[in-house]
Amino acid sequence: MKKSKTLLIGFILLWVVAFLIVWGVTLFKKKPTKLAGKAAIKDVQGEMPKGVFTAEDMQSDALPGAQPEGVRPGTEAIPVRCFRVSRTDFKDELPVMGTVKGELEIKLKFEINGVIESINFREGDIIYKGDLIANLDKKDAKLKVDYSKSKLETAKVQALAAEKKLEIHKRLYDIGGIIKVKLEEVELEAESARLQAESVEVELKSVESEFKKTDLCAPRDGVLGSRDAEIGEFVTPNNKIATLYDTMRVFVELGIVERDIDKIALGQEVKVKVDSYPGTDFFGTVDNVFPLIEGKSRTLTIRVGIENSNALLLPGMFARAMITVAEFQDALVVPSISLNKVEEGYKIFIVDKNNTVSSKTVQVSYVTTDFTVLSSGVYEDEIIVVDTPQELKDGMSVKIIEVQENTK
Repeated sequence: MKKSKTLLIGFILLWVVAFLIVWGVTLFKKKPTKLAGKAAIKDVQGEMPKGVFTAEDMQSDALPGAQPEGVRPGTEAIPVRCFRVSRTDFKDELPVMGTVKGELEIKLKFEINGVIESINFREGDIIYKGDLIANLDKKDAKLKVDYSKSKLETAKVQALAAEKKLEIHKRLYDIGGIIKVKLEEVELEAESARLQAESVEVELKSVESEFKKTDLCAPRDGVLGSRDAEIGEFVTPNNKIATLYDTMRVFVELGIVERDIDKIALGQEVKVKVDSYPGTDFFGTVDNVFPLIEGKSRTLTIRVGIENSNALLLPGMFARAMITVAEFQDALVVPSISLNKVEEGYKIFIVDKNNTVSSKTVQVSYVTTDFTVLSSGVYEDEIIVVDTPQELKDGMSVKIIEVQENTK
């Protein structure tokens, strides 16, 4: 029994000793291999790779995966697109569309009833003051004139006869042949005849004026629009025959959508183009801004006055206009996408000679969708970042892949 216990204890001690020997040999072999491998890597590359730690690293309580002091995270340069700041003249223009109209539009109508006998114009004709545009049938008006003339002659004869009769009765009264009452009676007859003649004379002038109204003449120089009546048609003073447009000065009526109303002011410069003259620009200014917004499109109507002494612009032409909303001379202009909104305003990233970025606060004078005018914060020829795939921070290294230039 004692012999069996002794064999069992000896067997266990043997296994323990063997395990200790194997563990010690294994530990001894692993340590020099790791150090040797690290030394070989350092000799070849000149620096320690990430994830490899020396005994000194372990003694300094460095955590696995931590960067040694002095090594910056994210050392790979960030690709960016840039813009070179320069001074230039900047103009912000608002494109709108509208219609050319005459500054003065006169609706031409006859002042009396009648049947149109002739029309002496075509649409678009240039006419001058006094030119005959159309006339009515004159037969009835001529009869009225002739009748009034005949009536006037009769009234004049009667007035003359009454005057002669009065002269005779005055002589008779002077010699005592008639009494005063009879003389006064004859005086009243003579006065009545004279007034009757004057009344008929006024009537004649009236019918002569009506006769003249059978002719429709141009009240001033201009261009005639579309014809609204035809020969043989009976018209009244309510019927329009045509419209006369004064083309020496025209205006362009433009519609401004509601979101752009705050950009419009009296006196702004406007450049106008029409399809009839594709290579010609016409210039004017905003003369009038209507006080209300109309239509389902919610547009505000403005009028732009344009001098048109050569009569190239005609009423009804379709017009494309560019309204100068803002204009700056020799200004610092940058793409609006380069601005970064912060609590204190706007900042912009500058790229230095070492391809490192730093942020600057800038003062903005005017902002559009594409470009922004700066009053301070950057200098001419500085390179700023306009586009980057990730958020930038001061001190980051970047790789410039494109530098845009201001071509405005």
